[in-house]
Amino acid sequence: MGGIVDVFESFVDAVVDTAESFSDAVVGVADTVADTVVDVADTVADTVVDVADTVADTVIDVADTVADTVIDVADTVADTVIDVADAIFDTVDTIFDAPELVFEKIADSIVYFVTGSYEGDEGDNTLFATGLGLWGSGVKMYGGNDTVYAASLDLDVYDTWGNLSVYGGAGFMDINKSAWGNMTVAGLAGTTNLQHIGRTGNINFGGAAASNYIYRRGYSGNISFKGGGIANRVISEVEYGNIKFKGIGASNIVKRKGGVQGNIRFTGAGASNVVERIGGDQGDVRFTGVGAYNKVSNSANRGSIYFEGGIGAHNKVKRRGDSGNVVFAGAGISNQVISEVKDGNISFTGIGALNIVKRIGGDQGDIVFNGAGAANHVVNTAKYGNTNFTGGGGGNIIDHSTNGNISFTGVGFVNKVTHTGDYGDINFVGGGFGNIITRSGVRGNGDLTILGGGNVVTWSTTGELKAKLGGLILNRLKRDGSGNTNLILASLGNIVDVEVSKGNLNLTGIGAANIINYKAQGILNANLAGGANKINKEGSGNSILYLLAGANVFTDSSTGNVRGSLFGGLNVVTKNGNGNINVAMYGGINALIQVGKGNIQTRLFGGANVIVKVGDGNISALLFGLANIVTHVGDGDNYLLMLGVGNIATKVGDGDVIVGMFGVGNVLTHVGDGMSAALMVSVGANFLTKVGNGPTLALMFSVGGNIFTHIGNGLSAALMIGGKANIFTKVGNGTTVAIMLAGYANIFTHVGDGFSAALMIGGTANIFTKVGNGITLAAMVGSANIFTHIGNGFS
Repeated sequence: MGGIVDVFESFVDAVVDTAESFSDAVVGVADTVADTVVDVADTVADTVVDVADTVADTVIDVADTVADTVIDVADTVADTVIDVADAIFDTVDTIFDAPELVFEKIADSIVYFVTGSYEGDEGDNTLFATGLGLWGSGVKMYGGNDTVYAASLDLDVYDTWGNLSVYGGAGFMDINKSAWGNMTVAGLAGTTNLQHIGRTGNINFGGAAASNYIYRRGYSGNISFKGGGIANRVISEVEYGNIKFKGIGASNIVKRKGGVQGNIRFTGAGASNVVERIGGDQGDVRFTGVGAYNKVSNSANRGSIYFEGGIGAHNKVKRRGDSGNVVFAGAGISNQVISEVKDGNISFTGIGALNIVKRIGGDQGDIVFNGAGAANHVVNTAKYGNTNFTGGGGGNIIDHSTNGNISFTGVGFVNKVTHTGDYGDINFVGGGFGNIITRSGVRGNGDLTILGGGNVVTWSTTGELKAKLGGLILNRLKRDGSGNTNLILASLGNIVDVEVSKGNLNLTGIGAANIINYKAQGILNANLAGGANKINKEGSGNSILYLLAGANVFTDSSTGNVRGSLFGGLNVVTKNGNGNINVAMYGGINALIQVGKGNIQTRLFGGANVIVKVGDGNISALLFGLANIVTHVGDGDNYLLMLGVGNIATKVGDGDVIVGMFGVGNVLTHVGDGMSAALMVSVGANFLTKVGNGPTLALMFSVGGNIFTHIGNGLSAALMIGGKANIFTKVGNGTTVAIMLAGYANIFTHVGDGFSAALMIGGTANIFTKVGNGITLAAMVGSANIFTHIGNGFS
């Protein structure tokens, strides 16, 4: 009986501990979910502010740059006019200071005006080229430092070595230089065509024309362009030399081809701006400007692209070659940035309806994205490299197949992050109506904080996964590989499938429906609250459960212990495997089923409480309910305290059974060797049946009937106090003692040899029958007493 007392005391302690633990768990889940929502909201707000600030700064920078460019070009045109006038006046002064030159210059000008031709020499020559220039061979300056002041409809100049300066205006300006020396052109024209193919020398152009074409080929030399035109085209093919372009045009084309070294610096505005560094060994491209279409590319072996403060309807930046970075800061309806180098990074800061950033192939390359757009698509396929995304958009898509990490901070209607590299982590903080995270590969950790309408996470690597998922509709997580999984979930529906070779699952969540499937060698720690909780566990390892729901169903097909508490309308714990169970269940229906070896210690409060155990092990249980049923098939002791309208306990197997039953109807059946001790209190009927050897003791109180049957050898002792009828039957040899106090009828039957003793006090009838040899004693007091002994021996 001491076992029953111990069970009751442990039950009281367990109820208190369980209430406190579950209260803490619920509060912890609520706090965690609240903190997660606040963290994501703060992160999203910070991201929006950062992106807005970045975009605003970029727009301001571009606006400032464009404004400066417009002012510079206007200043340049004005300066050009002034410079030309100054140069003319200086030349005139020089001529008048030397009267002998006056007639020579006038004569040269008259000849050019009439014939359209001028022949210089190898010295320094100065020509005032005025006229139509529609006929003749043009101006041939040859060697020396030469100067031409032009006011001609068609100006055609040819020069060899030395510096050449041309000032003025022309309808058509065509200037060619074939040997070393600088070319300087300042003026206005309908069309300008400048070509320098000498070994060394620079081209400096300042002015405006409807069409400007500037070409440089040779060994070394820079091109400086400052001006405006409807169409501006600047091309350089030298081995060493840079291009500096500052201008405005409907169409601007700047190309630096081949060579060992050559940079491009572009500042300007146009409907279309095309800036290209084509081939060669080394060269950077820097672009600042505005255009409906901006295309910037660099295919030199070494060199970077700096798209600094660009605005366009469509911006396209592409880098190919061996090494070099791409830095993009701009805005456009469509922004496309692509890098295909062997070694190089991409830094993107901008805004656009569509932003596409791709790092394709190569050995190493990082992507840093800070921006906003209706759609943002970031791709990294380098061998090694990280991808860092901060921003927002209608849709944010990250495709990462690199060995490296992904860091995502942002917000979008849909966020889709895919990491297929062998190695690398994902750190995700963000929100969206739909969030899809996929990780496959060899090894990688995850730290996810997500708030959205629906969140889907698929993880297939070795490593630790931590996720805080807040979903309005659904959280869906599927995990395989190996490693620990730590989850905090809040949604209408939480579905978790974890199948790892080794790793623990720690789960805290709230949802209308929580469905968990866990297969691993590891520990399950689940704290769940919701409408329904359904957990399936396979593999090996212990389980710790704190479940609160309308229905809680836990199925364990693994080896390991189970402990915890379940609160619900329906609580079901099923264990197919070896291990101990220590659970408390509070609900309308509580069912605990184990097929396997192990001890059960449980406290069940409910309308109906059912314990079924098939396998060896002890059962220590307190059951309080309308109906309590305990069935044990296997060896082991049972210590049961059952309080209910109906209590049924069945034990098949060796072991002691000690039961306290309080109810209208109590039934105890024990088939097997060992002691059975029962305390039964009922208003109706108590049935105790023992089949097997061993002592059986019963104390029964009932107003209606008590029936105690023992078939087998051993001591049987019964004290039955109740009304109407008490029936005790012993079939088998052994001592049998019965004390029955009741009205109406007491019947005691012993078939077998051995001691029998009976004291029966009651009304109406007492009947005692002994069939067998042995001592038989009886004391009967009542209306009618019948005592029969068939056999030899004392009676």
